[in-house]
Amino acid sequence: MLKEGQRVVMVTEDSKYARLVVMASLSSIMMALLLVMAKMLVWFFSNSITILASMTDSMMDLVTSVINYIAVRFAIKPPDEDHNYGHAKIEALAGLAQCAFISASAIFLLVSSINRYFNPVQLMNIDLGIYVTVLSLILTLFVVVFQTYVIKKTDSQIIAADRLHCQSDLYSNLAIIVSLLICSTGYEIADVIFALLITVYIAHGVYGIGVRSLNVLLDKKISNHLINDITSIMLATPGVLGLHEMRTRRVGNYIYIQVHMCIDRNISLEEAHAIASTAQKAVLCKYSQADILIHMDPVNKTDLSD
Repeated sequence: MLKEGQRVVMVTEDSKYARLVVMASLSSIMMALLLVMAKMLVWFFSNSITILASMTDSMMDLVTSVINYIAVRFAIKPPDEDHNYGHAKIEALAGLAQCAFISASAIFLLVSSINRYFNPVQLMNIDLGIYVTVLSLILTLFVVVFQTYVIKKTDSQIIAADRLHCQSDLYSNLAIIVSLLICSTGYEIADVIFALLITVYIAHGVYGIGVRSLNVLLDKKISNHLINDITSIMLATPGVLGLHEMRTRRVGNYIYIQVHMCIDRNISLEEAHAIASTAQKAVLCKYSQADILIHMDPVNKTDLSD
């Protein structure tokens, strides 16, 4: 059982988690909406397929950011009678939804780029495109920095996926600036080439988001570094003779741990429970968002030494 002070810590951590991920989601929505409107205007006046590629990417970012916000609002709901482990896996489902939307945008960009290659159009107002792209680059950088801070504090899968979108925007905006500068010298084929490069980068991002989302849904174990650290903390507890059959998974900002703990069979049940409780508290001191279930196995010290 957790003491009142530990419950307060966990509630405080949950509140901080909720506040940060909601703020990160809203910042992404506002940035995406602004960029879509700006890029749509520039594309209309420039005819650049690279600008169209970037605008399409921003439109998909807007859609997925809205999905993320809805998912985040649902994921931060506390456990209830029907959902004992909470609702955090909705983040992974939202990640798969993002994969579907982004895949559609990548296919659209691929088709548009191929069509532009065989049916070239003269570019116009290239300077306007460069100015707006620089503005997009600056706004996106601010959002990426904030999202990076949120991820370090929460390890949110959904914000990590959203940051990937924004990072792709950073690279695509840099590519657009280079592309438009080259096009201004008369090499307009660069417009198609850079659009194709952005398409490949988007496809690569889809793969990464999909793998991470599936890992959460399939209950992949936490990193070996965390497992080794948690094992060391438990084994350092006096009275703990060994550990085995440790099972772990991560959902949202929680780490779930199940482990069999070897304890001397010659001590009382009360003493054994106190040892397991001490080991649990030691882990919670470092990983306050851990949910730990310990099964005590009675063993002979002589058997372990042999």
